[in-house]
Formats: sequence, C-alpha cells, structure tokens
Amino acid sequence: MELGKVASFLGEKGIVLTQDANETLLDIIESELEAAAASLRRRAEGDYAPDPRVTRHPEFRQASQVKQCGLTCWSLFEAWVKERKPGTATVNRWRVVLRALDAFFENRDIAGITADDALAWKNTLVTPERSAGVVNDVWLRAARVNFGWAVANKKIALNPFEKVSVAVGKAAPKVREREFEDDEWATILRATTAPQPARMATHNVAARRWVPWLCAYTGSRPGEVTQLRAEDIQLHKAGFWVMKINPEAGTVKGGQARTVPVHSHVIEQGFLDFVKKVGKGPLFYDPEGSRVERDDPTNPVQAPWVKQRNKLAEWVRKLGVDDPNISANHAWRHTFKRRAARAKIEKRIRFAFCGHSSSDVGDEYETPTVEDMAEELKRFPRFALEA
Repeated sequence: MELGKVASFLGEKGIVLTQDANETLLDIIESELEAAAASLRRRAEGDYAPDPRVTRHPEFRQASQVKQCGLTCWSLFEAWVKERKPGTATVNRWRVVLRALDAFFENRDIAGITADDALAWKNTLVTPERSAGVVNDVWLRAARVNFGWAVANKKIALNPFEKVSVAVGKAAPKVREREFEDDEWATILRATTAPQPARMATHNVAARRWVPWLCAYTGSRPGEVTQLRAEDIQLHKAGFWVMKINPEAGTVKGGQARTVPVHSHVIEQGFLDFVKKVGKGPLFYDPEGSRVERDDPTNPVQAPWVKQRNKLAEWVRKLGVDDPNISANHAWRHTFKRRAARAKIEKRIRFAFCGHSSSDVGDEYETPTVEDMAEELKRFPRFALEA
C-alpha cells in the first residue's frame, strides 16, 4: 500500500474499493513493484528505452459514476417517436441516424454519453457521400432533438449534442435558378399527353397526365397533389372550380389545409371529366392496392401518394430533365412563383397558393380569399406548347 502509493492513486481517481477488491488490487501491484523499481533504476542510469512490460497492461479507464437512465440511443428514439408522433418522412430520415448512433456507442446507456463522446461521433460523419450541410441539418439535428427530449423528460441532465456542429465550407457556386427552363417544363407537359405503356395501371397513367399540370398552375407540392381525392375537387359558389389540399387526404406540411382555384387551362383539357369518372376516392393511386403491413412506429410504411410522387420524379428524369441542380418535382413550385411574380400577381396571393407563411405578423390580417386567388389566377400566363 505504501510503496505503491495505492491510497493516493485511489483518492485521485475518486475510487472506493470493497475489502475484496482492495486485496485483489494489492496482489496485482505486489508482483509489479519490483519491475517498476527496475524500470526507475534504468531511467536513473540513462536508459530510456521503452519498457515492454508496461504494454501488457490495458489503459486505465475509470468506470462511469453517472446514474444510468435505462435508455440506449435506439430505445430513446422509440420513446421519442411514441410520444411526439412525428411525420413519416422525419421518422424514415432519422431512423438511420439513431441506428448509426446506437452502433457507434455500442448500446451504451445515454446517460453515460458525454460532450467529448458527441464530438468523437461528429468527427466521423462527414464523408465524400455525406456533406457537412447534411450532417448539420439531419444527423446532428436528429441527435440533438432526441437527446433534448431526454433532458426535457428528466432522463438525463445535459444534452451532449446541444452545441455540436461541423464547419460548413464555402457554398458551391449557384449555376442556375431552381425553376424549370422553358424547354424543361415543355418536355414534361408535352409528355403528359403522350401514349403511356399499355399495361400501366390507370392511376399511374392519370398521375402522369394531370399531376404536372396541377403543380404547374398552383405551385402545390407534388405530394399534396398525388394525395388528392375526387371529393377534393369542388365547384365554388362563385362558379369556379377549386381543389382542397387537406391533411385528411394524407399529409400537408405544417398541417394547414388550404383551397386553391383550378386554372381554366387544366379544365379545358378535360380534368373535370376525369374527376367525375373516378367519382370518389384517390385520383392518383389505387386505394385497394396491396400494402405492406408493419406495426412499427420507427419504421412506418411509405404512403401510396409518396410512392406515386417518387415515381413521377423518376419518370421526369427519364424524359431527359435530369439536371442535378434542380428537383424533378419541387421545381414546379419555383416555376409557379417566378411566373406569378413576373405576371405581377401579389405576393400574398402567391404565398396563399403555395401555402407559404409570412414572417410579417401584419400579413395575417390580409390573407386573401379564394375569390381573390381565382381573380389573380386569370393573369397567370398559360403554359403554351408548340404543336
């Protein structure tokens, strides 16, 4: 005890041993004292060669004194999903993150994960396939939100990911606008009336035929359009047709329903006849189609309107609209808003069509009516296709 300075060592490390553990430690130290003295003698005589005996011993790591909370990174995610019930897209995006986090920390209790541990994980995330922006916006945000939930629910005292981020380098140069060029939107809209494969399901044909036009003239998100039902297309009391984008039909960002008028150009092409033929239910996917059944909130089944949206994006890319600097689907929103702005349609009207909110509180008092929107839509330029 005295020669090995055992009491001093244990005191510095804040370790208290039982009698049995203390005797075990002394048994080990006793066999090492003579070798340690020999090593010190060599040093005193000028021999500083590495001591091979030291490498036999594992690195000292003090056991965590933190009270365990009974949650791993994965079970934390399960608890968060169960209480918060986030959207399917968030769950699918963050599930990969929490799985990776759980593997990195080898199923450790989250109470033992420190800020240094968080930094160590962060340093592994940026790869040639994963940018710093994605790491900050998806990976670190997912960890920060989940651990923040654990703090709020008194599972742990501190969030080790609270201020963790990676440095984002200089943004890539902007090479183009995010709206479709004239030849791009013309390629897509022209393809909507082209013959489709003979064996293609009718709802897939309908999606190709009408979804691009509805996006082009309303600025709606493609996923909001692919979830439309026949009953969402209604005749307004003022005599024009509208489509109701409703969370009851699927999902709407922000959970806010909105009603937008349907452009006369779409109606002239026979859209209402198509809606009448469907009669009731989804317009662009088969409600009776086979579905994967999975009762796991951390791995939700992809909604059929989401699958349809993704199919449309693949189709557009195959048409040759394949510039990676734009989105095959989302570019319709940019196209609509820019064309509307150039047509001198008011900003509040443009925002109402797209479901965008304003940071100006005063704008809430000037929310346009659907009648206002229908009147302004008359000024929106038609997408004219050459014969």
